[in-house]
Amino acid sequence: MAALDLAEAADVPEWVHLLPTEKGAVQTQDARGPYHVVDADAIIAASFAEQAKLQIDENHSEDLRAGKGEPSPARGWITEMQARADGIWGKVEWTAAGRALVADKAYRAMSPVILHDAGKKIASILRASLVNRPNFRGLATLNQETSMNGMDKIAEALGLPADAEAGAIISAIKAMKGKDTEPALQSALTAIGTALGVEGTQEAILAAAATKAVAKPAEIAALQSEMAGMATELATIKTAGAKAAAEAFVDGAIKERRVGVKPLRDHYIARHMVGSADVEKEIAAMPTLEASGMVQLPPAAKDGAVSLNAAQLEAAAALGIDPKDYAKTLAEEAR
Repeated sequence: MAALDLAEAADVPEWVHLLPTEKGAVQTQDARGPYHVVDADAIIAASFAEQAKLQIDENHSEDLRAGKGEPSPARGWITEMQARADGIWGKVEWTAAGRALVADKAYRAMSPVILHDAGKKIASILRASLVNRPNFRGLATLNQETSMNGMDKIAEALGLPADAEAGAIISAIKAMKGKDTEPALQSALTAIGTALGVEGTQEAILAAAATKAVAKPAEIAALQSEMAGMATELATIKTAGAKAAAEAFVDGAIKERRVGVKPLRDHYIARHMVGSADVEKEIAAMPTLEASGMVQLPPAAKDGAVSLNAAQLEAAAALGIDPKDYAKTLAEEAR
């Protein structure tokens, strides 16, 4: 990234962020989006197909005022574009007035004017404008020649202003962690993942959020700590929920007198937490005591031992259980 000409004006970027993604959806502040970037290189080529420089004006004056004969002076010219991992960037040749406006921080953002088809696929960038409330989400602010893929995006996902301080972001994460429900935490992670363009596990989203953060080292460490805490808390909530569901199902099967479930209660609970469908299918296939509907008394017990009737012997064979162990199970369940 080219160095800034600090001698002329401090904090005036040579490159500005025009589209927030190299491929994918571009979310907007209003109902017109989302738009879609399919081929960034094709967009760049089409943008310069008819003119070598693209105008930068103020508050879209070229579109709103020029047609009425009102002035719409250029504040800069986009002379080149690059497709990067975080979207399309434009190299700017600032006018003296434009450089002064940006250096004075009169405007905080860049808003592109795009050409798109009926399906909202972006075909080209026609020009751009200095604004304070851009419609596209995810663009880097001016005076910050980095993409809005770190603290800015995390702040936006948490419902904070894009320029929120790291401390405010960390506080918001702590508050979210305080909501002891899985949906609240999962919702926050989903929003952060969407803002960062990261899909996959919660661990992947949290790792991306921490490593991409644009902040001081101490702030990054604090953010990483809070993200790790969020992951731990969410994992704990998920585990507790899975265990409660497993216990409810297994205890229900025991009440139904499903054969062999009671002595293996902890085993089935643990398996259910990992793969509920398989365990529920397996237990549902197990016979219940006296499931045949026939009253068949077992032979009299000898020395306290339980003898199996024909149906029980058949059930033991189907389950691959030693008849002696099954008889012991029945004795325990009868207590």
